[in-house]
Amino acid sequence: MKRLTKNKTLITGASGLLGLELVRCAVKSGHNVVGVYNANPNLTDKNYRNLKCDIGDTRSVNLLDKKVGKIDMLFHCASMTGVDKCEKNREACWQANVVGTRNMVELAKKHRAKLVYVSTGSVFSGEKGNYKENDAPDPKNFYSWTKLLGEEAVLAYNKGIVIRAVPIGIHGIGRPQSNFIEWLVDSISSNRSFNLFNDVNINAISAETFAGILLKVPKVFKKGVLHIGSKDRLSKAEIGQAVISKFPNFSGEAKLISVENMPGNFAARPKEMWFNTNKATKLGLKMPNLKNELELILKVIAKK
Repeated sequence: MKRLTKNKTLITGASGLLGLELVRCAVKSGHNVVGVYNANPNLTDKNYRNLKCDIGDTRSVNLLDKKVGKIDMLFHCASMTGVDKCEKNREACWQANVVGTRNMVELAKKHRAKLVYVSTGSVFSGEKGNYKENDAPDPKNFYSWTKLLGEEAVLAYNKGIVIRAVPIGIHGIGRPQSNFIEWLVDSISSNRSFNLFNDVNINAISAETFAGILLKVPKVFKKGVLHIGSKDRLSKAEIGQAVISKFPNFSGEAKLISVENMPGNFAARPKEMWFNTNKATKLGLKMPNLKNELELILKVIAKK
């Protein structure tokens, strides 16, 4: 392990897929890290310091501030995800994603800390893909709208950085909430039949690789929006079929359909959820190949 720096780094969402990876990666890189979780203490890494905080509750944030003291860097990974879940629980989604992000901005301002906010590729309509940082967002669902409002709060801060990405992978400890890969693995392991969208394309990145890139961003980028993702893209159906290939005893059916064929109570999704990463590449940040990222994740699946 590298020698700890004097600077203190706060990471929200420490019980989630990305936050957990970022805590581990940051500590290995020498950061003095405090992880922040809310409802899932058992999904944090007990080898590191983690504190409970409901980021949507100002009193809880104030208490966290008193416990942590001076911070120099804040990586804000926490959010309420799950598009359908957010659509059905709008008040909770608003509190976590909008109020919570605004609270993190105020905390960063108080300490004049750098703030890196992890947003989503779904802030765009998904009609064309290859989105650049200066393209106009056009959210199709409530979750994406709350993430965009979070972006606006962060960008109003003179040390605020917005990172749009689609992280995927398998949580190293358990299941805080199923992301796409985890949902696939759980469905396949249970021999449940499911649908795969053959017209939803993403240039996702593994949480492990993304964590390493995130730590480099504040060193090369001062403020604004940056897109991080793989150099290539795959449909969710192609990703699903790759995961299925690791389960030869799967007896369910994976039906390929259009996202447009889902029922009316299914929240709208963007189709072309991939973006241009040239800006990040020009900054010296190396973008991975999605097929290689998928192999990295599938090796983890094979060991479980």
